[in-house]
Amino acid sequence: MEIDSFSSSFHEKYANKLQDTWAAVESALEDYGIACDLNLAERCVTVSKTARCKGRNYFIKAMRLVEVLTTTHVPPHMAIETLNGDRIMILIKIGNQEGGLCSEYRISKETFIKRWEYLACSLEAIAARTNCNLFLNENNLAATGTFPVMVRTAVVDFIINGKHPETSIKELLGEPFHIRAKKYGGIELQQPNIDAIGMEKCGPFLDLFGMPEVTSYSSAIIVGREKEVEEAWPFVHWFLEGYGISSTLNTVDRCLTISTTKRTMHPDLVDQAAPILELLARTSIPATKAAEILNGRLQYEIIRTGFHDRGLCAKFEIEKELDKNRDRLKCNSQAVARLLKCDIYINGISVVAVGTSVSGLQLFRSIVECCFVKNEDPVAVARRLKLDRKLYRLMKRIQALRL
Repeated sequence: MEIDSFSSSFHEKYANKLQDTWAAVESALEDYGIACDLNLAERCVTVSKTARCKGRNYFIKAMRLVEVLTTTHVPPHMAIETLNGDRIMILIKIGNQEGGLCSEYRISKETFIKRWEYLACSLEAIAARTNCNLFLNENNLAATGTFPVMVRTAVVDFIINGKHPETSIKELLGEPFHIRAKKYGGIELQQPNIDAIGMEKCGPFLDLFGMPEVTSYSSAIIVGREKEVEEAWPFVHWFLEGYGISSTLNTVDRCLTISTTKRTMHPDLVDQAAPILELLARTSIPATKAAEILNGRLQYEIIRTGFHDRGLCAKFEIEKELDKNRDRLKCNSQAVARLLKCDIYINGISVVAVGTSVSGLQLFRSIVECCFVKNEDPVAVARRLKLDRKLYRLMKRIQALRL
């Protein structure tokens, strides 16, 4: 029998996250013809198909999205990206809940706790090897990335059989151990250490059942950015350390990884630090600007323009005018930056705007899309959009006066 609606309850620790971002979640699901409801009183989220639903596959994705949002610390923007295929995400139920690995395979509580501790200690190394972002709590592990199935295989085999995750990943990649060790610069999975992962009280970071939320992000450095990242890394490492965030630079495999530690007083901090990884690894933004974004002093907007990560060229099949449009945007970047009151950084696969003007950053994406997709002059587009916005505000004021 086909399911037309799905409900998932959530713990109160996820209430603020859902409430703050619910408008974006609701809007994204409505685009695919799926209705959703957030009931804070009963702590429940419900999704249901409508007549406009674009297909069974999207409803299945919506159910997974709701389940991930209500049971893990995955940021809503990451979960939303799974709807259009920009991101692949899996949820592994490892605990004693219904459908969990411990309940299905009758793993004792003592064995599970030992393996959970080992997994928490090794999360950063696993994220670096698989280039995935990992979110671990007392009952679930969520993984997002280009190939998170590797994480599922390694984690399931470890929880059920106690097989070392390094061994599983090595077998999946099909490389000899000495090559893997050399390639990853000697990063080894850590031995379980209760003190290292902060099982005692450590503020709101501690989970309901005494196990902390452990999160790890990983991002690959694009070719050509290795030298700049290596030069900026001492500052970045010191800056993140001040927030209790562990960070690792792997120059051999061109990979950046950050992870929560005992001193990370709230898991939201590592979510806020994640943009630093992407901006440093994939754009030409200075490290000091990335640090100000984490501090909350600056906002940013990033647009992927190349063929990687579903950029504009891949989405709109742009080939011939790519270099011409990029050069035109570079030539006019200072004029556009003055109009929008922000700083603009352009490289081969992305364009980034950083500033304090929220309205200017909102216009930035439209300007870049018009430039690359419609071959329009960026300065002319910026002026037109700013004029349209001023007229819109003026009409709103006139309407308010009439009322």
